[in-house]
Amino acid sequence: MPDLVIANATLVTPEFTQAGMRITLGDGKVLAVEPEPSGTASHREQATADECRWIDAHGRLVLPGLIDCHTHFGAFLPFEEDLVTESRAAADGGFTTVCHVILEQGSILERLPYYTDAVGRLSTVDMHFWAACMTDEHLDEIPRLRARGIRGFKFFLSYKGDEMKSVGIFGIDYGYLQRGLERVADCGGVAIVHVENYELLQLHRARQAGNNDFLAFCHSRPPICEEVDAFATCRMALEARAELYLVHTGTAAVVDIAKEFRTRGLKVHLETGPRYLLIDENGTGLACPEEAITTPAYKSRDNADALWKALARGDLDTIATDSAANLRATKLASGSVWKLQPSWQEMPTAFATLFTHGVGTGRLQPSQLAQLMSAAPARIFGLHPAKGSLAPGADADLVMIDSDITYTVDRDPHSACDYTPYRGWQLRGRPVLTMVRGRVVMRQGQVTAASGWGRAVGLA
Repeated sequence: MPDLVIANATLVTPEFTQAGMRITLGDGKVLAVEPEPSGTASHREQATADECRWIDAHGRLVLPGLIDCHTHFGAFLPFEEDLVTESRAAADGGFTTVCHVILEQGSILERLPYYTDAVGRLSTVDMHFWAACMTDEHLDEIPRLRARGIRGFKFFLSYKGDEMKSVGIFGIDYGYLQRGLERVADCGGVAIVHVENYELLQLHRARQAGNNDFLAFCHSRPPICEEVDAFATCRMALEARAELYLVHTGTAAVVDIAKEFRTRGLKVHLETGPRYLLIDENGTGLACPEEAITTPAYKSRDNADALWKALARGDLDTIATDSAANLRATKLASGSVWKLQPSWQEMPTAFATLFTHGVGTGRLQPSQLAQLMSAAPARIFGLHPAKGSLAPGADADLVMIDSDITYTVDRDPHSACDYTPYRGWQLRGRPVLTMVRGRVVMRQGQVTAASGWGRAVGLA
């Protein structure tokens, strides 16, 4: 039974952008998507006659709800507190589903009920999970976690030392990765790999000894570190016949490596993030580049330009933020670029930065953002057809974008993360309405749903 009509929408899907569309929703699902009827009563009169609510999109863009398939809740702040604040920040940015990387030293399987329960109590948006594999126990659990619906298993080739010990991340070697790729292949999962060669990182870090600036940090993690591990990982995945997903691609040569292995039969997906498209190794345009420090580090502007072109060609598959909320004072407290916490909360600005610098400059079409930030993540991680689509039967997840508003970036009022490197930037393409399973959770920057509306999704 219909209970909501979104009228006069410009519908954006990976296949087309079409103005004058009507989306009918009911019981948390999409019931119908069709052109606005002509020669009938006004939208509001028709909706009243049908005894359902009515929203006039006034021609604004409406996309399937955005999916951030790479996030870290609880990395630097308590997990349950992060669920409250950062899921609200996700809704403000138009995200209706996020994938959280579960980091556990012990059994992930035993802890899974805790995570699903916490999401149901505290999150505003829906959440799916990746499992980080760092121990033999984690490898043994892969088939059972896959049977529970988890499709993504993450491996860190960096961080073999103490660099990320404080958040419970420990790197692995090639032997462990090969075993993991085989286990993932056997059960139809996706091996997610952070490619950065640890030994080369140590060499280049030593070469920057005595320096303490943003450029030195970036030069300590040069493109070759990603290139070497990307090639090795693709070769091992080909051997194991595993499906592969390489995260936060910031080095253009990795795209070429993936293309080569695709011709050899490897199914490999590439993710990049807004930060790697927008920020270069000099921190150009940032008032405080150190706020943007993350790993992998930033490369030359030529790399970013090449990644934009790869997106346009379809050589990259997804865009995700790799967000991890922290506090500015804590991040910068040491005064050393070598000890700064990586990442920040990027979900509130992700779509608008890409719309401004991608669609606004002619590099991308809106339909490509629908593919990269919704449809593709849903398909790769087993959430389709419920997520990533506005076809009848899909969850009623959507975001409405006002492409006429220009606004100045400031910190997001919903996030615990009290800064953004983009502060002061002028952006267009702001999400003005976010809906999760038929409920409006954000309208005009105000989060309207209480914590606990979100659900753990994609699990058996």
